[in-house]
Amino acid sequence: MYSYISLEVECPICQKSLMDKKKLVDEMPSIKLIVSANDSKGTIRLSSFYGSYNYLADIDITTDKEYTFTCPKCKTKLESDIKCDECSAAFVPLNIKGGGAVRFCTRAGCKKHHVGFEDLSNIHSYFHEKLDENVIVASYTKEEAEKHKELIKSGTFLRIYCPHCKKSNIEKGSVIFRILNENNETGYLMLSPYLNLFTNESTIFIPEAAVVKDIQCPNCKTSFLAKDMTCKDCGSPAVEVSVSALTKLFDFYFCSKKGCHWHSLDENDLKLIMLEDNDY
Repeated sequence: MYSYISLEVECPICQKSLMDKKKLVDEMPSIKLIVSANDSKGTIRLSSFYGSYNYLADIDITTDKEYTFTCPKCKTKLESDIKCDECSAAFVPLNIKGGGAVRFCTRAGCKKHHVGFEDLSNIHSYFHEKLDENVIVASYTKEEAEKHKELIKSGTFLRIYCPHCKKSNIEKGSVIFRILNENNETGYLMLSPYLNLFTNESTIFIPEAAVVKDIQCPNCKTSFLAKDMTCKDCGSPAVEVSVSALTKLFDFYFCSKKGCHWHSLDENDLKLIMLEDNDY
């Protein structure tokens, strides 16, 4: 599997965007730079997908040759004191919009590059924002789709989001839901955000084996009860939320009946992902 996250970058000198929305590479806006070596000079458009080495150039790019890269806006040479630890060529630094930097090697054919964040808190915020955009791609070959699945292990922290308002349902170490019981009383249900850990608390009484009448987002009050999914173990209505545990958001279902530990993913996601079972 190849997981690509699209980066939106800027010139580290003039802070202007280097993204070219008219010329696409990998079907996404490309990173436009001036490239030169000796008497050869032209324009190169790099893939904005981190992990992809595709590009478009109007000059011939020779493998193993070092090139100079210049900002097309301020015409400043982009260079770094950091050297590639694989081939000793210079790195080109680019700023990531919103914080951080990406650096890539100036030697054609060398695949060394890395992303860095000065403030580690920017890592979560940057990738969290990208989860709401169509900039994360997980592509499988036919053979990989049949033979390989990502395994989400028991105990994995699942970042739970409302599929409607996209806000997080995690608060103080618990997943928070607004619930309605069979007596039409409203309250809040707190569940563990860790896969296969079934601890729970509620502010209103829910009898054992009872099915909640409704379970909602505490932010937008929209119901989480799935229209086309029921529990495969007891037949009760399933609850649908969005979960982020890998590089994308996927639909996650669990049973609305107290004491039932059934949970599952969408059938399409199950082709790529496995949940580790736990009898507890």
